[in-house]
Amino acid sequence: MDFRLKKILMNFIYGSIFGFASPVPGISAGTMAILLNVYDKFFNSFNRAFLLKNTPSVISFLLGWAIGLFGISSIMMFLFDNHGQIISFAFIGLILGCLPLIYKKATEGKLEIRNFIVFLIAFGAMAFLAFFGGDLATNSSIEQLGTTPLTLTWLFIASFVSSMAMLIPGVGGSLMMIAFGIYTIYLESVSTFNIPILIIFGVSMVFGVLAGIVITRKLLKSFAKLLYSAICGFIVGSLLIIFPGISMDIEGIISVIVMCFCFGVAYWLSKKE
Repeated sequence: MDFRLKKILMNFIYGSIFGFASPVPGISAGTMAILLNVYDKFFNSFNRAFLLKNTPSVISFLLGWAIGLFGISSIMMFLFDNHGQIISFAFIGLILGCLPLIYKKATEGKLEIRNFIVFLIAFGAMAFLAFFGGDLATNSSIEQLGTTPLTLTWLFIASFVSSMAMLIPGVGGSLMMIAFGIYTIYLESVSTFNIPILIIFGVSMVFGVLAGIVITRKLLKSFAKLLYSAICGFIVGSLLIIFPGISMDIEGIISVIVMCFCFGVAYWLSKKE
């Protein structure tokens, strides 16, 4: 296969994976980038020249992301509704599998006290969100909130901040949307294809992601080890949100087996360049 065509196809697959996992609280685009070992490469290479040179690949990634979000994600939500424990354990395995890589990048063979402090702060933030950040029961629907200018402005601001969090491994846009109380509206707008609300989400997400990319690039250049220490804390803390408990039956056994398998896959992928 031609290298250029292979690159476009791989970016489409990456985009689909990102879109597939985006509705899942605690799983972010940043988490998936860590899993695929492209996190620092993406931010270090992302600029205007990169976009112009790789326009077909960027378009294929966005197309894959849209298909993953609007098409495949419905399968994800079905699986969560019917086999939530197994799917949750699958993500736990994926997260645990990429932790060795993150730890290595955070310490580079030497654990410093400031790295540990940053880890604890990030972990504490995730613990706070896990226990006090609200849940789906507290999220309002579009019908409940209405479409007043104040509501639409809040949707834009909350979506903007959530989109920046989309790039933070372990945090993710969905988790922040739940904390802000707009996650139900987000799911409704996607499932019903509510064009006006989708435009607000779309525009705010574009600006939020671009702002997040700029900030992350600066952090990677100046404070890479501290950033990865924070990422480690966010990802470990996200387990508090994802862990569903375990049942002592055949589904519990399958969940553990799936977790171990996903751990192995994630560890193998994270070691590949």
